This record gives sequence, structure tokens and C-alpha cells, in this order.
Amino acid sequence: MNKKLIAFLSILSLFLTLPLTSTNAAAKAGGACNKAGITSVVSSKTYTCIKSGKKLVWDKGVGKSTATVPEPADIPISIDNLDLKGVPQKAYENVIKELNSRQPTTYEPTIIAGPNVKQSRVDQEMLGIKKAISLWSPYFLPDKFQIVYVNLGDENWLEQKSTELGLVSMLPPGETWREQFIRHKDCPFAMAGSANGVPTFIQCLGYTFNKSAGQVQTGPHEYTHLFQQKYNGVNISWYAEGSASFFGWTLGFDPYEPTSSARSNHLRDLWWQSPERVKSDFRSKDLTRFKSIMGEISGRNTRETANISYWVGALATEMLLALYGFDKFVEWTKNMQNEKDISKVLNQTYGFNADYFYEKLAPYVWAQIPPQ
Repeated sequence: MNKKLIAFLSILSLFLTLPLTSTNAAAKAGGACNKAGITSVVSSKTYTCIKSGKKLVWDKGVGKSTATVPEPADIPISIDNLDLKGVPQKAYENVIKELNSRQPTTYEPTIIAGPNVKQSRVDQEMLGIKKAISLWSPYFLPDKFQIVYVNLGDENWLEQKSTELGLVSMLPPGETWREQFIRHKDCPFAMAGSANGVPTFIQCLGYTFNKSAGQVQTGPHEYTHLFQQKYNGVNISWYAEGSASFFGWTLGFDPYEPTSSARSNHLRDLWWQSPERVKSDFRSKDLTRFKSIMGEISGRNTRETANISYWVGALATEMLLALYGFDKFVEWTKNMQNEKDISKVLNQTYGFNADYFYEKLAPYVWAQIPPQ
């Protein structure tokens, strides 16, 4: 795959899982243990024995997912009845049911942190990331991956690491990491690619963690890109960014309700960051203009169209997951391995072409345009 194409995608990484092994001593975070890799379950939390310096100690433990499947929505939905409450509810139910069918992951990415990164911020990021690893594990399970975390003030450090680790392929052509810090003044940037053959995800964390902001969806958003990349799904922009956006907020906002302000606020922010030309086309509620924009963002994104791909693509993903379920979505992604034409892939998977899909999707999208 063209390295430039995946420059804007975010890629995480993970280690092979360790077998569950019983132990007689009750595990406690930071307590001594006697063999690296063994695990112990205490109070519904799985602790793993890891090497810290020269000592073997229990890690912080991983609890069973606390995500719950809400009561099934009573609102009937169909492709001709995309109810504004029923669709988000059903899409959420389908994803969380799938997540809860997995065992809690014991995978840990290799963390490479800049000198200004706080460990507490790294720990906060792991909640959403581990959910994403669990969700996609049957379909995507790399042997190794690494995350490079930076903060404001780490500009020189990252430039040095870029040479050492081979990170330059992740950058837009002709740009530097220092320019990323300048463009994103408050540190909200993330991108990934292959660093000397190792899938590597870079994120600028910032000093604080705001659960109500889009920041919390970054980890699972970017990990979803890694799943997509395996199946060549990065070639369809609204699918790539939109589905990553949907899974980002579904797994990242915790606790989360599908009809809560968390989802609507995040969608609103994506909308307002989009260019006026594109927003004008959507506001017109003209089906021809809608189809034209969807066709434009079925190819590779530009800076101008990126944010609208996140917004409308997330709503399209939500619709497909609500109506046809999680397994069908995975099938759709896998079908992209051998077919780049969005209409052909939709027809192969769902039995309808892009023109029909956009016609049915349009009213659902228009109804969620924020008021001016």
C-alpha cells in the first residue's frame, strides 16, 4: 500500500496474548509475583505478572468490560424508516453485544513516551484502546505494534525519534513534526503508518483528559483504521473516516448512551469544522448535490473534505450497523480487499448500489444538520 495514502491514518499495535494461568498468591497491583506472563483473577479483574526494572510485579489489572447492552429499542426501524432515536440505539446495541462476547484483552502496546508525557494520561487512553483491540481481535491481530505519545514541548524529541524509528512516512509530503505542533496548537493530532516495518501510532496527548470531548475517541478511532488497512478499506474516504469516527465514540465515550449529548456534540463539532461549500450542499437538501458530495468523498480525502467524511460517514456507518448488524459490516470491509468501487462493494455485501444507498441515507443525514 502507498505509504502516503496511510499517512493520515492512525495505527496502533499489540502483543500476542498470554495464556490464563492460575496462581496461589492473591494478586495486587504492584505486588511481587514469581513468573512473567502468569495471570490471576481477583474480584473480576485479571492481573498479569510483568517485569518492571529487575523485579516481577503484578500490573494494574484489566476488569471485565462494564459496557452494558441497553434494553432493545421499541422503535421499529428499516431502510425506509431511519428513526433518529431507533437507529443510534440499535447500532450501539449491535456493537456492544459483540464487544461483550469477547474476553477482556491482556494485550499491551509498546509505549514510547516523550519527556513531557504524563503516565496518568497514558493510562487514561488505554480504556478505549483496549476495547478496540478486543472488538477487532477476531479479524485483526498484529504480532507487534507501538504507540508514540508526545506532548507540547516534545517537538525536538519527536524529530530525533522520527529519524531513529523511521516515522517520516506518516507525515504529509514535505512536512515536519514541528509543523504539526504549530498547526495543532493545543496538541490534538494523531497519525500513523509503518515505522521501519512496525505499525506505529503517534498521538499528541495534551495535559488534561476531557471525557466530554472528541479527545476520548482518538484511540479506538485510530485502532479501527488499523483494522481497515488490513482489508484495503482506506481507499473509500467516507467509509474510512466515518466508521472510525463511529467506533471511536461508541468505544471511547464511557459511560455512553447512544442518544446522549456525547454523540450529538461530537457530530456537531465535526460539522462545524467542515468547509462552507460542503455544508451548503448538505443544507440545500438536494438529492443530486448530496450524491455528488458522497461521490466526491468516496475517493481519497483532501484537507477540505476530511471533516465532512468523519461526519456523514459516521452516520452512514451507524445506519448500516443498525439495519444489518456487525457481522455484515465486517463482511463489507473484507470485500474491499478486491474491489475499490464503492457501488460494487455495497451491492456485493448488502444487495444495493451506491445510488440507492445514498437516496435512503440522505433524509437521515439531513435531519441531523445542526441549526445555523
